[in-house]
Amino acid sequence: MELPKPGLKQKLILLFILTATVPLTVNNLILLNVQDISWTFALILTLFFLVAEALLSLFFAHKVTKPVEELETGSGYINGGNLNYRIRIQSGDEFEHLGETFNVLAQKLQESTQKSALDRDIILTEKNKSAVTLSSIADAVIAVDLSRNVTVFNKAAQQLTGFTAQEAIGKPIGSLIKIFENTDELSSLLYCPIKTDTFEGIVFNKQDLKLVSLKKQPQHLQPNHKEAFINLVVSHITEGTISNVGCVMTLHDITKEKQLEAMKLDFVTMAAHELRTPLTSIKGYLSVFLQESSKNLSEEQMMFLNRIDISTQQLGGLVDNLLSVSRIEKGMLSVATQPIDWTPLVKDVVNSFSNSAKEKKIQLTFIEPTQPVPKVSVDRLRITEVLFNLLSNAITYTHPGGIVKVWIETAPTEIITHIGDTGEGIPKEALPHLFTKFFRVAGNLEQGSKGTGLGLYISKAIIQVHKGKIWVSSELGKGSVFSFSLPL
Repeated sequence: MELPKPGLKQKLILLFILTATVPLTVNNLILLNVQDISWTFALILTLFFLVAEALLSLFFAHKVTKPVEELETGSGYINGGNLNYRIRIQSGDEFEHLGETFNVLAQKLQESTQKSALDRDIILTEKNKSAVTLSSIADAVIAVDLSRNVTVFNKAAQQLTGFTAQEAIGKPIGSLIKIFENTDELSSLLYCPIKTDTFEGIVFNKQDLKLVSLKKQPQHLQPNHKEAFINLVVSHITEGTISNVGCVMTLHDITKEKQLEAMKLDFVTMAAHELRTPLTSIKGYLSVFLQESSKNLSEEQMMFLNRIDISTQQLGGLVDNLLSVSRIEKGMLSVATQPIDWTPLVKDVVNSFSNSAKEKKIQLTFIEPTQPVPKVSVDRLRITEVLFNLLSNAITYTHPGGIVKVWIETAPTEIITHIGDTGEGIPKEALPHLFTKFFRVAGNLEQGSKGTGLGLYISKAIIQVHKGKIWVSSELGKGSVFSFSLPL
């Protein structure tokens, strides 16, 4: 019986056994037949190629995976915040180029991060500087966003309102304070208008406003809510819409000034009342003495008594002015209006100054209206006081040979009266203060006047009570024109 030939697996095992245990000599090889030798050689050659292929595959796999691993490691370092890490690939192919690109990106990212950190430090420094500046400003500063919710509330604002910054920030401005002009409450829509354009500048500016804080004070303090008087300026910034800033409010506390003013006013009122009684007696006795003894007095004695009489009248006018100021400041200046013919009233006042004008050789002229002037509802006594003040000033500050003119202008809803002169004129810087009490223009105008600086202030108050307006236009060295309007 013929034995089966060994299979491939058996022959391979036999070959390894023979090479491991029996020296491979010529005699041994002869024992193998030629067919087995050929088969064994082919098997060895196949095994060699398989091993070679495996080694080559391992070599090329290592060459590819090492750069990938390097890239992955670099990404991990960068992701962890280590921007100083750089990839080192020297393969001479696309992986090396990719590594170089990766390093360039890491360098740029590092530079950008450093710049961002520097910018952040600068912004933080500026923010701290702004915070310190705001806290040191004496005026209250409140900023609100586009929804009118408070975003900035400095130390002065906390002292003014009684709210802390933590309590105020994020709250609507209208829930913290109320602002009044005289007795009328101002809406936050009015004093803090929100604009979405690029306008930059002041959008609201009012003086002598009353602020009432809506935070209740302790029960032993009166009133229940903290009150203050303020000058309010509200501004917009160009970047408001982008930075969510609706407006910036600056509140200057004038409460102490108002209190001091009230104390001064009380003193002036008391002094004026105390002076009025003896002054009335002096004027009365002097008038009786002049009437009964004028024939028995010399010309020089009469001159002295007339001067006393004039000084007494001036002092009486000053007392009356001080009392008028007191009434104005306390809001007690009242008028009893009635319809009157305006042209005859103005003409009578002008004629009453004709002698004064002639003494100074001043041409005083009333220009008759070319059209009928309607009646005006005014307090005759008060409005005559305004005309006297303006005409007296015009003649006082006009040089001999000058001209004073009075004319009336009729508009659809008002009558405007003008008093013009060719006098000294008023410096431009003095015009905004001209109607404030006790203000007197420095220079030649002050030297030529013995007034108290109350006439124009009182005139303005009287015109305002009549719902009118008063203003002046002037040029230094050429004269002035004072004008006031009264509604029809």
